[in-house]
This record gives sequence, C-alpha cells and structure tokens, in this order.
Amino acid sequence: MKKLLIILILICGVVSCEKNKDTEFPLILPIGSEPSAKMYNDRGIGHYREGSYKDAVIDFVQARTADHTAGEIHFNLALTRLKLGDKDKAREDFKLAIKHSYGDPKILESPLLNETLGAQKK
Repeated sequence: MKKLLIILILICGVVSCEKNKDTEFPLILPIGSEPSAKMYNDRGIGHYREGSYKDAVIDFVQARTADHTAGEIHFNLALTRLKLGDKDKAREDFKLAIKHSYGDPKILESPLLNETLGAQKK
C-alpha cells in the first residue's frame, strides 16, 4: 500500500511539473501597433496554440519584419523556437525581447526568459 501511495505521489508530481512548462504563451501586440505586424503576430499565436510551431515561426518572422522594435514579437519567436528545440536562437530572441521591452514586466519578469538566459541577460 505504501509503495502504491509513493508511486501515485511521484506520478502527480511529474504531471504537475509538466503542466508548469506551458504556463507562458505568446504575447499580443499593444493597441496602435503596426497593422501588418499585428496581423502576422496574431496568426503566429494561432499556429502556436495549435502546436504548428514551424508555421508560427514563419508568421512571427513576418511580424518582426514589419516591426522589429516590438519586444513581444521577439519574445514570441523565442517561445516558439524553444518548442522546436532551438535554444541558441531562442536566447538571441529573448535578448532582443529585453532590448525592445520598454519595461514591459510580461517580458522582463518571464520565468522562462530568465531561466533560459540565466546570467546572459544582457
């Protein structure tokens, strides 16, 4: 009985840890953003939510082309590239997200950003 209880506790712990990995999602652009950047960013968010990460990257890159100063777009690219296992590019995108965050706490206080960059935040 004790073994069963221990196994159940371990399984619940693993499942809850796995759920915590997906607590951050792509960010929407603020009102007044460049219209085509918003359009591509919104499409990228849709692809991200569907799990179509390669398509999401394509749309986020298009959004970045339309407005390279939006920290949210760089943040979204980083999240998506992490999903695809490209940690090096994600680090670069997180650095650009910080640079263009304009003090936005959704970016600057992101646990995933801080975990990925660690001491490399600048």
